[in-house]
Formats: sequence, structure tokens, C-alpha cells
Amino acid sequence: MSTDWSDPTLECDLVMKGGITSGVIYPRAVTELARTYRLRSVGGASAGAIAAAAAAAAELGRGTGGFAELERMPDDITAPSPAGGSTLFRLFQPTRAAAPLFGVATAGMGSKGSTAVRAKALATLRWFWWALVLGALPGVVLAVLAGVSGGGGGRWAGVAAGVVLALLGAVFGLVICAAGLLGRLQGWGMCTGMAGYGGKGAPALTPWLHERIQTMAGRGGSGSGSSGEAPVTFGQLADAGITLRMMTTNVTRYQPMAMPWDSGGYYIDPAVWRRYFPEDVVAWIEQHPSAVTGSTVKDRYAALTRAHAGRRALVPFPAPRDVPVVVATRMSLSFPVLISAVPLESIDFSRGVNTRYRKTAEAWLGEHPDAGIDEALAAIGAAPEFEPNWFSDGGLCANLPVHFFDSPLPRRPTFAINLGQLAAGRKPEDDQAKNTFLPTHNAVGALRHWHTLTPSGLGGLLGFAHALVTTSQVWVDNAQLVLPGYRDRVVTIYHSGDEGGMNLSMPKDIVDALAARGRAGAAKLVDQFAGDDPGGTPGFGFENHRWIRMRTSATGLGNWLGAWGAGYRTPVAGATDYAELAGPGAAAPLPSYKPGAGARDRINHLVGELLTLIDDWGADDAVAKGSPRPTPRLRLVPEEGVATFEAPTVADLDAAFAADTEKELMPDGGAGLGPGGGPGGGRLPY
Repeated sequence: MSTDWSDPTLECDLVMKGGITSGVIYPRAVTELARTYRLRSVGGASAGAIAAAAAAAAELGRGTGGFAELERMPDDITAPSPAGGSTLFRLFQPTRAAAPLFGVATAGMGSKGSTAVRAKALATLRWFWWALVLGALPGVVLAVLAGVSGGGGGRWAGVAAGVVLALLGAVFGLVICAAGLLGRLQGWGMCTGMAGYGGKGAPALTPWLHERIQTMAGRGGSGSGSSGEAPVTFGQLADAGITLRMMTTNVTRYQPMAMPWDSGGYYIDPAVWRRYFPEDVVAWIEQHPSAVTGSTVKDRYAALTRAHAGRRALVPFPAPRDVPVVVATRMSLSFPVLISAVPLESIDFSRGVNTRYRKTAEAWLGEHPDAGIDEALAAIGAAPEFEPNWFSDGGLCANLPVHFFDSPLPRRPTFAINLGQLAAGRKPEDDQAKNTFLPTHNAVGALRHWHTLTPSGLGGLLGFAHALVTTSQVWVDNAQLVLPGYRDRVVTIYHSGDEGGMNLSMPKDIVDALAARGRAGAAKLVDQFAGDDPGGTPGFGFENHRWIRMRTSATGLGNWLGAWGAGYRTPVAGATDYAELAGPGAAAPLPSYKPGAGARDRINHLVGELLTLIDDWGADDAVAKGSPRPTPRLRLVPEEGVATFEAPTVADLDAAFAADTEKELMPDGGAGLGPGGGPGGGRLPY
């Protein structure tokens, strides 16, 4: 096996799925790809975000041993920890309050049947003995009193009632105690990612990630170490030609967001963030707040709001270039209950107090164009109220963001690594390549996953609930996985129920097997897309992929144009015809978003040209006839990461600015909200 990562001949993009500890599959899958491909764009969600960050850092440090470090990662995480167990297990360190819950949750991991039950029972006794005793105490007292004071049959009936009451009381005490601890979880998670209970000096998840990213990038370790180098940022990656994107979920706004985003309006509370991130990371953010320049009312209003934030010791979240990679990684990896959500402060402009503040501030700033921010603070009595936005796991809404880096006509392959579970009763093959799947011709991979449900019993009910949650989580991802031009670049790597998932204490042989499985899956992608002569003779897989994308994107474009033309030419009662709004000779008054001088004539001309193209395109079905199935369609969705929490300024309303949109290929029947969500709170976007 080659260990040469010095000079790959090709380029690719890569997206990886979340899966908690199943992420051990990724390191050697990435290093296998990196022998042939230079990684230009990398993305993921949850555990896939860890892999994406590591891959991007290794690419940045390609010349300084980055991929060699990544190759060793499966061995590093199975190494014994100074606190006992493996490094992987000790990365997850609970807070002191959550230690009892974590102790019971992780007891018996890797065991089955009576062994697992026994481990859970012993852990419950260890951590919750006092709750069991207090709950059982009234029943014990009743049984004792009945035993010493009663007589005949009534005596034993009282004892029996006391025993039953003791058992029920113990269960009740346990439930009440556990519920109380759940209510005290920091950020709704047992582990913050920082050092916690029982760590005994072992590295916790976030500092460990930070150190790994720094080392793979050739930065010599974290800022808290001997090198003292600044955290690796998205800007440093971009300067090296590397794009990194990760999904997180703003549960306050019901919105999945891609990081790094280019929207302002978010702030960190440094005192709070020091519970979630290493000191040098928080210090970097404090020293690199996003900047506000310009002298318009909108710019001065933003500066005024920042001044109010400063009075609360809040710091503006950095601009995309200055965001540390470890911050986005941790914000994507916040698996509910296990790992805490991360808060960012913002302003809810659907609240009257904040709307009044904005109107008052904008009016005053407009009337006093030469006034400074300090003067504005003193003169404007109103102030905004900041509230936390909680960011949880990126996999909640897009666990495999296969749409990342997509383009209608790809110039390089965007590979995706999907994770799947083997069918019940099936064990992994010794030949790891047989535990992976990549479509080898056009007719393969079009079928959706079939999940058989048990129609009765508690197991059936739980299975149904799981299917409901899974469907709501993955339907967008899965819709694209069967689309031609997508499915041929996605390799699925299968694992059993004993492998990956929530199993934090996997033994070394299982981790090694999963890592080898990842390598085998990546090798299939290389063989099919790069061929026998990478960079020379085109691989059949990539040639076929590009032709399919030509057909599918042209078909989708034709269908979209046809629908646009039909809507344009169909009169609607009680409304101005589109032809009078835009097109040859259009001159009807426009209600809003009015183009500038001369722009309307240009718009009219372009609409006329578009109508001619539509007529020509629809003259026959040469484009759509025989195109791959299912037929895709284009739709408009909001750009991911665009925050719509701020209402436009008065000046914006007058100028009627337009929001950016993007076209996305989706199979027929894929209608619904795009991954970027939409305007929240029932407010119109204007």
C-alpha cells in the first residue's frame, strides 16, 4: 500500500455522513482518496463534520505529513487512555451533574443479553442508590411496622403491601431523580466537549479535535501547547484553495444552516463559550470580531447594535474567513442529550421591543448623519434585547448534505460516503470490500431503502417511532441519493449493530475493521472514476457521470423553462399579465423592486430572448427523450446559512433589495422547503 500523498494528479470534492462513532470509517477512506485526488472541497455533518475538518486540515498540511497523521487516527483513538478505557471513550466526559446519567447510559456498551442488563443494573445501583433508598423508605417503614405490630393474616398483608410500596417507591424515586438530572443538563447534553467528571487528565473531545486539526494542518498543535500558533481558520483553508462546509441546526429558529455563514447578527458570550471551547479559540474570536464599515444608516445601525452588545460583554461572531475550523466542527457535532448544544446570542426582531428599538435608532441616525456612536447611545433611550440561539447537531436535518459543492456540469467528481446498517441477522464479511456498495452501471442504485416494520408489540411501536423520526430527518438526503448523476458517486459503507453508532467503547479489532472498510469503499471510487491511468485516460465512471449530469441537468432546465413559459403566457383574472410587466414593449407600473434607469429596457429584451429559447427548446423532446430516470426538476430554495431574523431597514424597503436564491436539482415529488428553511415567525421577507 502506497503512503505517497505528495503529488496527486486529479482533484475531487468529498461529503461525509454523520454517524457518531461510525466516523472511524472515514480517516483511511480519506487517505485512500488523497493518494489519487487533491481534496478541493470537503463537507459533512455531525461526525461527518469531524471527518471533513480532519480531511481539510490534512490537505492543508499535505506537505508536512497531514495525511500520515490522519492515517494513524484509528490507532490513536483505540490507544489506552490514562483514565482507563480507550481514548475514544474518554473523549466523552460528562459534567459532574450528568455523570450518573452518563454512567448508566454507557454501562454495558459492547455487551449483549444478560451481561448488558447486569451492567446497567450495577451502574444504576452505583449512581442512584440514594434515590432508590429514599423512594423505597416509606414502603420499608410500612412493612416493618406491619411485621412488628400486626397479627394473623393482616400482618402478612401489611408486609406484602409494604414490599410492593417499597418497589414502586424505588422506581418512582429513580425516575424523579433521573428527570431532575435531565432538566439540569448544560445545553441539553451530558458532555460539553470540554474536560469533565472522570477525565483524570485525559483529553476531552473539543480540545482533542483542536489539537488534531492543528497538527494535521502542520500548525504544531493548539495555542495552549508549546507552539502557540493561531487556530486553523476557514480563511487559511481558502487561501490554499480548500473549501470546507459543515451543517449545523439552529433549533431556536427551526433552521439548518451551513457554516461558515456570511450573515451578521450573531454574538458570542465569551464567559459562556469558555465552557465549550479551549481558551485560545475563544481568545481568537474576541480578537477577530466581524467588522462593520461604511457610513450608511444600515452600517451605523449595525455599529450601534454592536455597541449595545459590548455593554453586555458580547462579541460579534467572526466573518467567515476568521471562524476557527474547530468552532464549526463542534457546532455541527452536538448529538442531542450526549453532547451539549452551543449558544450564540442574537436579536429577535419579531418582538415589539426590538422592532421599536430598530425604528427609533434608524430614524435618529437618519436625522443625525454626522453623530458618533457614543452620541447615539446617549440620545437613543431604546435598547435591543439579546437572546440565545441554540445550535444543535447538523445531522438533524441534513445528515448527508450531498448537495454540497454540486454544480449542473461538474468539473471534478463530488464523492459522497454514505453509512448504512447491515440487514438484521447479517454479519460483516471478512473481505471488507463486500461490506461496501457503489453502483457499477446506470440501472443500479435507483431503489430506495426498504425498512420492514413489526405491526404489533412494544418493539413494533418503538420501531414505528424510529421510522417516523428517521424519515423526517433523511428524506431530503435520500431523495437525492437515488437521482441519476448523484447515486453513481455515492459509496455506501455498511456496519452491523455492534459497530459504530453510540458504541463509545468499541474494541480495537472492530475499529480496525471499520477503518479498513472505509479504505475499501474509497478504493472503489478511485477505481471507477480515476481508472487505470489517473490523469491520463479518463476513467469510465467519471465520463459516464459527466454525460448523465449533462442529460439530467438539461432535462431539468427544459422542464423548468417550460413551466416558466406557461406561467408567463397564461392570463390570470384580476392581475396584470406578465407580458405587461416584463418582455418586449412592457410598460405597466411596477409594484415594488423597481429596476434602475435603463435596466427595465434590458430586462424586457432578455425576457424576449428567453421566450424565444423556450419556444425553440419545446419544439421537440430531443433533450428529455430517453433521459435518465427519475426525471429531475429545478426549484428555487433559500441559500443555506442566510439568517432572516433581521427585518429590512426602512431604506432597504424603499430600495427593495432582492434575496439570493439558488437552483437545486431534485427528483420529481421532492417538493417541500429547501434545506435553508424559510422566513420564520409568519413574517414576510420584505
